[in-house]
Amino acid sequence: MIEKVSDLRLFKRIVELGSLSAAAGDIGMSPGSASIRLAAMERSVGTILFRRTTRQMHLTTAGEEFLEVATNILNDLSAFDENISREKRELVGGIKVTAPVDLGRNYIAPSLDRFLVENPGISVDLVCTDQITDLTQRGIDIAVRYGALMDSSLRIRRISSNKRIPIASPDYIEKFGYPAHPKDLARHDCMLLSSLGDKNDTWIFVEHSKALAMRVSGSRSTNDGEVLRRWALDGKGIALKSAWDVAEDINYGRLVPLLIDYCPPNVDLQLVFPPLARQPTKVRRLADYLTRDLKVLDKCLETINLKPHYLSA
Repeated sequence: MIEKVSDLRLFKRIVELGSLSAAAGDIGMSPGSASIRLAAMERSVGTILFRRTTRQMHLTTAGEEFLEVATNILNDLSAFDENISREKRELVGGIKVTAPVDLGRNYIAPSLDRFLVENPGISVDLVCTDQITDLTQRGIDIAVRYGALMDSSLRIRRISSNKRIPIASPDYIEKFGYPAHPKDLARHDCMLLSSLGDKNDTWIFVEHSKALAMRVSGSRSTNDGEVLRRWALDGKGIALKSAWDVAEDINYGRLVPLLIDYCPPNVDLQLVFPPLARQPTKVRRLADYLTRDLKVLDKCLETINLKPHYLSA
């Protein structure tokens, strides 16, 4: 087989100029080197490509067939290079992204703002929802999701891990006490994140390496994670929240982490893509951007003081 694209270019230039020495000079190669490369090509394909005369070189029948193959290959490579160069110069088009509500508002939207400043030819449609949507059916290019995937055909890129923790305000803890064990939640006002009529009123903990499911109840439920956070900040009750969503509140003492020793293991945070053969450059570029941004933001988890501030002395 032909080993170098440069050999195909040499072959085509010989055809165009009708002379090996002229073609060699045109591409900056000595006639001797060009003759050696042509002989190697002919050995590789197993046939003579040119009939040589004193003044000119003419294609054989096999050479004419080879010229068609070489031309197609070189044209395809040229088109590919041109397309890549154009995409590198400017990304153009729309990208549809979906993310959980709190994560979308607090982290994804600001990251997209920065990406759009750098890439003015791109438009973004951000769908913030805590519901799992069908990526192909909804035309989603990138989904930001927590946890394991049910659809094994989807492509993923892991970013980091996340922990779900019960939280409450210092005022709430002062009035109603600190739950020392998950069973103590039975006497607390636990605020729930509902979805499609399901109140998600069973919280999972771990005790002695075994799952401990606790049925909780309270006076409030909502399908909006930000509303849940606001209620917790206002001292209305205990909420189960992603550590990403409340890291800053914990660090500044606005919220108190609860039952840390009983919280389940971390779950992955990842970018999810539909099962396409090849992702568009604009999608790959945004995925790279989000990954860098979220990995930086992931450091917030390292700074969380998971020991309640009033016990830190």
